[in-house]
Amino acid sequence: MKQIFISILVGLSFTVGVQAQDLPKPSPSASVMQRIGFTDVTIEYSRPGVNDRTIWGDLVPYNEIWRAGANKATQVITSADIKIENKSLPKGNYSLFIIPISEKEWTLIFNKETELWGAGDYKKEMDQLRVSVTPIKASTPAERLEYHFTDVSMNSAVLSMNWSDLQVNLNIQADPTSQVKVNIENALADSKEEDKWKVYRSAASYARDVEMTTEGLEWIKKSIELNSTNWYSCWVYSSLLAQNKDSKQAIAMAEKAIVIGIEDAKKNDGEFSYEERIQSDIDGWKNN
Repeated sequence: MKQIFISILVGLSFTVGVQAQDLPKPSPSASVMQRIGFTDVTIEYSRPGVNDRTIWGDLVPYNEIWRAGANKATQVITSADIKIENKSLPKGNYSLFIIPISEKEWTLIFNKETELWGAGDYKKEMDQLRVSVTPIKASTPAERLEYHFTDVSMNSAVLSMNWSDLQVNLNIQADPTSQVKVNIENALADSKEEDKWKVYRSAASYARDVEMTTEGLEWIKKSIELNSTNWYSCWVYSSLLAQNKDSKQAIAMAEKAIVIGIEDAKKNDGEFSYEERIQSDIDGWKNN
């Protein structure tokens, strides 16, 4: 009797041990994160393989909701409000679902229920956002499902999903304007009085790069009021004036940048290395 009892305990221990094992999954987990401006956008998903199967219209049926991956529904996490295909998606965590349609636009769904396995318990009333996109032929077939970011700038990026022979692209915009303004105010508060012009110029340079022209002009004017003898400040100012369609003033300010730059270089027995680049801007504005 004692031996039987011990055997049962050993059997139970073996069973529990097997159940607790962490084994590799046929569709391994993956994640990709991209910072856009000040916003982190993260995709958490599982990567099923093609494995000599027909994916679109077969393994993934047309006109039915698909979890956009395998195992747990694909997760989209954004640390701030963003826009997807020019539609607003608030900060938060979402499950991503896709309704593929043969030779037509697909529907991509961002759903507020984030603990779904498959699409069986999907509820339309929990949708936060739906967008429509048209898939394209992938330049290179993907054996395993993959999400990745391309065309990343300081305020936008493209999120792509590739699997088998198709690719779906989503345009994402993340407006950093409000956080930029907070950061500038904080930098000004922490700066010495003699350095504040640099803070304004850095802000204006960023604004130029993301075409925040109105704010950029405001900041560069304040910078030049505090220090009017810096060639780079004048160049930034000229670029913003050009963005604002004021070519005449842009040219005048760029010419001033060259004059100051040459004078500064002579003081150090050198040459002004940016002269040709700024002159190229001037020539371009003259032709517009």
